Amino acid sequence: MLSFRLFGFPVRVQWIFWVLCLILGMNYLQSGGPDGVIKALIVAAIVFGSILWHELGHAWARKKSGAPYSEIMLHGFGGVCSGPGSFTRGQSIFIAAAGPASSLALGFITFLAVIAAGDADPWVQFFAGWMLWVNIGWAILNLLPIFPLDGGQIFAGIAGPRNLKLVLWVGLILSATLAVAGLLVTKQFFMAILFGMLAFGNWQRLQGKQSSFL
Repeated sequence: MLSFRLFGFPVRVQWIFWVLCLILGMNYLQSGGPDGVIKALIVAAIVFGSILWHELGHAWARKKSGAPYSEIMLHGFGGVCSGPGSFTRGQSIFIAAAGPASSLALGFITFLAVIAAGDADPWVQFFAGWMLWVNIGWAILNLLPIFPLDGGQIFAGIAGPRNLKLVLWVGLILSATLAVAGLLVTKQFFMAILFGMLAFGNWQRLQGKQSSFL
């Protein structure tokens, strides 16, 4: 497992995270030739850097909210920032929102750079396209009110602990719908697996069990 510190925060990268990068770059690898390998490596670098940047947003917000310690883990479905700390509802919402806000800010900077560059080199366009998708597209998906995605945690913070079942039911129904859509409509099997696991995780929590997924 790769381990290092960044801005004072310990970071660990599970081996399965690199499997995620491999899956995302598989189409380029299958195309053959050095260009395909380079594109797959670019995708891996963007995913690694962007998810790390997202989790650093959470870590920074946790520190600002008084958390004594935070660590970042990159895994097969993205990343997580965790550690001890007791927070108010407002602080919890702030911490959950800080990750997507960091991603969207990076995506917006990329968008401005694309406009400034005009008719750029195809390699620059490839890099920018993936930067926009990972930092804006994924951030929007992450803001869906599905627990434990950031949007689900924001929703939980707004709804309050008395309405946790409502939060979980909304997450279950929405994630199950998206899992079916991914399987039958868009044929995006990774999407189907991800939202299927989220649906099962919300179902487990509704049954009073600790989710074994995500």
